Amino acid sequence: MDPITIRKIEAHEVAAAMTLAMEVFLQFEAPDYGPEGVASFRRDIIENGDYLEKARLGLCPIYAAFDRSEMVAIMVLRSSKTHINLVFTKKEYHRRGIATALFRYLLADLLRENPGLEALTLNSSPYGLPFYLHLGFVPQSREQTINGIRFTPMRYTVSRT
Repeated sequence: MDPITIRKIEAHEVAAAMTLAMEVFLQFEAPDYGPEGVASFRRDIIENGDYLEKARLGLCPIYAAFDRSEMVAIMVLRSSKTHINLVFTKKEYHRRGIATALFRYLLADLLRENPGLEALTLNSSPYGLPFYLHLGFVPQSREQTINGIRFTPMRYTVSRT
C-alpha cells in the first residue's frame, strides 16, 4: 500500500475538498442534525462564495490527506488560523490514524508560521467528539445548537515540551 501524503491543497482543489466535506457530512453528521442543520451547513460553508474564495486564496487554509491522487481527508482553518472549521475523513479511511496525522501536520505547519501559537479551537459535532478528546481537545462548555447545527466548543492547548 502506498503511504498517505499530507499537504496544503491548491486553489483548484477546493471544490474537491468541499465535495468530500459534503459527502462525509451527509453520511455521518446529518443524522444528528435534521433538515435545518443540513441546509445551514450547505448554505454557510459548502455554497458560501466568500468562504470558498478565501479558501481558494489560501486565507482559510485547507490541509488534505491523499491516498495516491485521491483526497481522503481534509482539515480546514478559519482565516484566524486558530480555529479548525471542518474535519472530514472518508468512511473507508476511518480509524487508520489519518485524521490524527493530518492534525499533527497542520499543527506543525502553524507553529512554523506562528511559534507563539498558544491554542486551537473548534466546534465539535456529536460524532467527532471522541476523536477530538483523543487528540487532547477539552470541552469549553456544554453542547449548543445554532441554526440546527449541534456542537461542543473545544480548545487544544499547544504543548511546548
